[in-house]
Amino acid sequence: MSKCITFKDELTIDDLLNNARSLWGELMRYDELTVDISGVNKVDVAAIQMLIATKKECEASGKNLIIRSSGKINEMMSFIGLQL
Repeated sequence: MSKCITFKDELTIDDLLNNARSLWGELMRYDELTVDISGVNKVDVAAIQMLIATKKECEASGKNLIIRSSGKINEMMSFIGLQL
């Protein structure tokens, strides 16, 4: 069973605790989770760290995490040498 979580506008440290709880809670319930950040126009390093940690946890537990992002976020990730 799968689930999609959508974030819009900002994904920053200000909302990190609630976002992390939401992601981890859904991961416990579903085998596949899609995180749609294509509508996010501001993201910070803490949010990227959260997504990377979530992806690693999924891989370790045999679950699948799909991250849908926008060109703007992909460009930023490429600039700092990371890939989601």
